[in-house]
Amino acid sequence: MTTNRPAQFAGIALAFLLPWSGAARTPQEYKAKHGIRVVILPVGKLSGHENAESRIEFYSAQNQMLCAVDYSSEDGEQGFGVVKAAWTPDEKYFVFSLTSSGGHQSWHAPTLFYVLRDHSIHSIDSYIEAKVSKSVFTLKDPNIVITEVWRDQQPAPIKLRLDSLSRRKSRSTLQCTDGKTIKAEP
Repeated sequence: MTTNRPAQFAGIALAFLLPWSGAARTPQEYKAKHGIRVVILPVGKLSGHENAESRIEFYSAQNQMLCAVDYSSEDGEQGFGVVKAAWTPDEKYFVFSLTSSGGHQSWHAPTLFYVLRDHSIHSIDSYIEAKVSKSVFTLKDPNIVITEVWRDQQPAPIKLRLDSLSRRKSRSTLQCTDGKTIKAEP
C-alpha cells in the first residue's frame, strides 16, 4: 500500500498558518547595504488572516519602485503569503518562500529569488525536476539556498547556488522593472 505523502503535510501546513491568525502584522522591510529594499505587505482579505496573502514591493536605492508582485486573490483563499524572506549573505539575491492561503497543495512551498544584477525574479521550481516542499530555507555564504524538494514521494534535501542558477535559462522569469505590478501565481 502506498501512502499519499503530500496529503500528510496538510495538517503541518495548516498548523504553520495558525500564527497568521489574529491582528494584521505591519509591513516587513528588508534593506540591503547597496540600498535596494524589499517590502512585504500583508494583503489578505479575510479578517484575522491578513498575513495569509502578500504583496512584495522592490525599491531601488533611489526609493523608486522597481515592481510589485501581488499574490492576493479575490476570495482570500486562492493566493499566497510569504513564509520566510531574506537577502543572501552576499546581498545579490533576495529569497522568499510562499504558502497557499487556502491550504491548497500544502506540501508545496514555492520559493523564488530576486536577482539584483538584472532585476529579475525566478522560481527555484523552474530549474529543478521537483517541487520545493519546505517553506523554511537556510542561506549560506555566498548565495547558497538549502531546502527540501518532493521527489519520489518523499522529501529530499537540496542545495542550490543562486549565481549558478541565475546564469541558466529559466522556464519562467518575471522582469521587475518600470514600477509595474505583477499579478503572480507561483
